[in-house]
Formats: sequence, C-alpha cells, structure tokens
Amino acid sequence: MNAPHVSVVVPTYNRANYLAQTLDSILAQTFQDFEIIIADDGSTDNTSEVVGAYDNARIHYHLLEHGGLPAALNQGLRAARGKYIGRIDSDDVWLPTLLAELVPILENDARLGIVYARAQGMDANSKPLTQLLGMPEHFPGETLKSLVYGDFITPIALVISSQAIAQAGGYDESLHGNEDWDLWLRIARNYGVAYVPRVLARYRYHAQGLTHAGSERMMRVMQDRVRVLDKFFTQPNLPENVLSIKDIAYRNVYLDWMVRALQAKQLRAAYDAFRRAQTFSPRPIALLVRAIGLACFTLYLSKTSWGVRLTESIVAQRRKALAA
Repeated sequence: MNAPHVSVVVPTYNRANYLAQTLDSILAQTFQDFEIIIADDGSTDNTSEVVGAYDNARIHYHLLEHGGLPAALNQGLRAARGKYIGRIDSDDVWLPTLLAELVPILENDARLGIVYARAQGMDANSKPLTQLLGMPEHFPGETLKSLVYGDFITPIALVISSQAIAQAGGYDESLHGNEDWDLWLRIARNYGVAYVPRVLARYRYHAQGLTHAGSERMMRVMQDRVRVLDKFFTQPNLPENVLSIKDIAYRNVYLDWMVRALQAKQLRAAYDAFRRAQTFSPRPIALLVRAIGLACFTLYLSKTSWGVRLTESIVAQRRKALAA
C-alpha cells in the first residue's frame, strides 16, 4: 500500500461513548489522503467493539498495555506512515475542512513544523460552548519565546511534520500531562509554527476529562507543567530573549495552577499557588491585578460571548503594541 499523506493519531482510554463521533469527524474530512491510527491505552470498556463496527481499511486499531497518554501517543507515532501527523483526542471532533486547510500550509513551507487552528468548546452532549482554545503567539515573530511564556497551540486542531517530531524525539513518557507543550518547545527550537485563526475543531468539556478541574490527575498535571519548564531551562545555548522571561514563565504556570484550583474550589491550593507565583514576580500589585484578571476570565468571562470578545480585543491590542 502507498503511504498516506497524513496519519491521524487518536489516543483513547475508556472513551467508547465518544469515540464514534471522533472517528466520524475524521472520515468526513474533505481532504481524504489519510490513515487513522487508534492507540488504545488498555481500555476496559467496549472501545474495541466501537472500532470493529467500522469496515474501513484506513482505520488501524492498536490495543496496548495501559501506560499513559504519552506512551500511547508514541505507539501511534511509531505506527504512522504519513509525511504529516494529525492528532485528536477520542472525545473531540474535527470540522470537515481541518486537514484541507492545514496540510497545504506545511506543504508550502519546509521551515514549518506545526500548523494549528482554533477549537471551540462543547459540553458532554456536543452542545457548543463559548470557550475557545488556540491563539497567536504572545510575542509576534518570536515563537520559542512565546511558547515559553505559555502554551498557545491547540493540541487537537493541528498538523505536524513527521520529520519535526522525529527530530524532537517524540513525547516524554515520564510526563502525566503537558506532553504536548513539552514537545512543542523542542520542535520550536528547529522549526517555525503557523496559525490559522479559524475554529476547525470542537473540544469536549466533561466531568471525566483527564484534566478536568478537580480530577485526580490534575495535581500531577500541574506539577508536570513545572517539570516541563525545569527540563527546558536546563538545555544549553538557549536564546537570550527566552532566558529573559524565565521568571515570567514560572509565574504564569503558578497563576494557571491557582485558577485551576479555584475552579475545583480548592482554596488552600489556590492560595499556595499564588504564593509560589509571588516568588517569581518583583511587582506584587501587578501580580495581584494579573491574578484577578486571569481568574475572572477563566471562571466567568470565557463562558460568555461578550466576555470572550472583550478579552480577545484587549489581548489583540497588547499584542499589537508588542509588535510595534
């Protein structure tokens, strides 16, 4: 068989109730030169039966021993034959033109390693929400610095060069979360990143989500977010513009930790995270204002259309000022 142009890797673990919607959204793509690799991380539900209902030679199912999401992703990558990799979780969906819009951008510029779009939230019943994922880089023209500042890439609405992933070494299987951010940081040292400011995927919010606020896994996920930065800053020969925001990067991680703790109504954990953020910020008043603004957006404004529009307008103005 000829190798497909794109290999779509779908890691899954006990998501049989959503997996068919994910697969249907991939099969409905207007760009059809792809294979689907389902990396089942040892599911104990009827995932295999859901996959078995599809009579499609492009779907390849791999049942693995339970080893965690990064391990499943790497297994999927090892099975992939495509020049490019798409990646979507098994409770999310793509809109029909995602591959058609993103693949040509990589094709036309060999300097790029990743091209990504936006994703809109949806609830457990697939009802659209106002929350959006994905944004342009914080420092225009400085991709690596922007990624250190914070992860702005949508992990379920992108296409990646297989060569870029191989050069970066794949996913870090020691991480319990933020494996995508860790990979982006390594890719961005050698490749550029392109952004398509359109919603091309839907991201599902539900109580069983692995990074849902208050989930058992959340504390380890946030600890690993700090580990990602620790690992990154031990690398030699980092650019000066990146080193200059080291404290800001750690501050941002701990502020995000604070907000996630607030979402879970874990007030003590939120306070502890804010205190840690203080150790990386010499301006306590500015830190407090930023913390309040971040909490207001995440807990309230992101859930309303007008709040999203207002916030994006403010962010766009700040980004424009940075680019001037």
